[in-house]
Amino acid sequence: MKYLDIKSLLLAALSGIMLTLTFPEYNLEVLAWVAWIPLFFAMENETPQRAALLGFVTGMVFYNWGLNWINNTLINYGNLHWILSYAVLGLLSAYLSLILALFCYLLRRVSGENRNHFFIFAPVLWTALEYLRSTHSEYGFSWLGLGYSQFQNLPVIQIAEWTGVYGISWLIIMVNSGLYLSWKCWRDQHQDPFEVKTGWRILSVTLFIFSLWLVYGTIFWKETLASTSNRPHMKMGLIQGNVEQFMKWNPIYQNKVIKKYKDLTLKAAEENPSLIIWPETATPFYFEEDEDQTESLRNLAREIKIPILFGSPHRKNKDNEKIHFNSAYLVSGSGETLSRYDKMHLVPFGEFVPFRNILFFIEKLVVMIGDFGRGTEATVMDAAGNKAGVSICYELIFPDLIRQAVKNGANFLVNITNDAWFGKSAASYQHMSMGALRAVENRVPLVRAANTGISGTIEATGKLRDETDLFVEDFRITLIAPATEKKTFYSLNGDVFSWACLFATCIGAFWWRKM
Repeated sequence: MKYLDIKSLLLAALSGIMLTLTFPEYNLEVLAWVAWIPLFFAMENETPQRAALLGFVTGMVFYNWGLNWINNTLINYGNLHWILSYAVLGLLSAYLSLILALFCYLLRRVSGENRNHFFIFAPVLWTALEYLRSTHSEYGFSWLGLGYSQFQNLPVIQIAEWTGVYGISWLIIMVNSGLYLSWKCWRDQHQDPFEVKTGWRILSVTLFIFSLWLVYGTIFWKETLASTSNRPHMKMGLIQGNVEQFMKWNPIYQNKVIKKYKDLTLKAAEENPSLIIWPETATPFYFEEDEDQTESLRNLAREIKIPILFGSPHRKNKDNEKIHFNSAYLVSGSGETLSRYDKMHLVPFGEFVPFRNILFFIEKLVVMIGDFGRGTEATVMDAAGNKAGVSICYELIFPDLIRQAVKNGANFLVNITNDAWFGKSAASYQHMSMGALRAVENRVPLVRAANTGISGTIEATGKLRDETDLFVEDFRITLIAPATEKKTFYSLNGDVFSWACLFATCIGAFWWRKM
């Protein structure tokens, strides 16, 4: 087998670079609509095996650059040597790149040189593969999912209430495929004049679907804006303590940390919000276990007469073993504990070590003993006359998990997080951007309180506002319009679109390979 030529490798790498630039903090989202075209040209006339290698090259450039914030986390907070840190990033990038390599392999093997098969198969294949790697399982990872690149393109993302974020991924690959095939047909017209008609037909279908998508998105964007403006609004106070990691569980700084949150809360309370929200693990103690500090927090709620929703660890004994949980509590304005949510989807390397026998050299980043326990229910909290669906940190990136709370009755979403692990990197912006799709998928507003930022509000249209800067002590008073209308198709039924793409992938692969 001959080596891949330098031109093909450069084209594959170019696709990886362009894909990275579409995401925060670069936000050149327009590149997503053409980013795959260099890779598609590189794959021309190649065997499926060589196409897979080119896809792997694209993936390694894309994921190593787009996820390079992982090094900051592992080196600064995991105390991992930089060589091992880059090895871990390389392993993760290689795993994700294998998905892209499989996409290129199957696309070449199934569609071959058939333009129509390529145009139909590429979007459903990519959607199916992206869904499989992102699903709600212990090792699911939807970070840098293609659809998230368009979080600022509000007309494009409105369809997510039907398809979830994966519908946006389908559209991006469809447009890339259509533009590539049209270009290819016009380039090859001297070999076959009929190619011009094929090119125009594919381009026409591409532009028609894209235009229809934009028209739908624009109409429902405006309708959602109109309906939310007429709803009763709820005033929220979002607290950003900006507590450095080394301070959080050091007893020397406990009083300082508590004072930070108390002072910010008293300032926010002057605006008379209906609910005040602190970030993930905001309390440097175990709520309901440390009696003095617990009572102090209850007294704060009584003093301001406003409910406080906050993150705190808790632990319980099971079979003579203490199990830790990363939890969110809601305390009423009279100081009573109203509800608790235990985090369901844990962070690999943060709250448990996956493949511990193999990755024995990696310790957990969170200073706790043992791995965390997992919650079992998408708890809905009664908050100031409305119902809050709470997620903690990493859970925000899993659409099927978030929708469960809305299906259970939540009419607004709360995400509490501690993104200090990311440092001043693109990760915090990437994390916040995923919330835009959660809001649109469920047509509910989402508020986010982050220890070091970004805190802020996301409207039901996906628009971000009232955002804080990174690594500043701050608070935000924001208004939201909790949902009153019926639940969306996605909230009720989940990833039907993705399952349809998975089914279409299987049928297409079987049928066209038989032809």
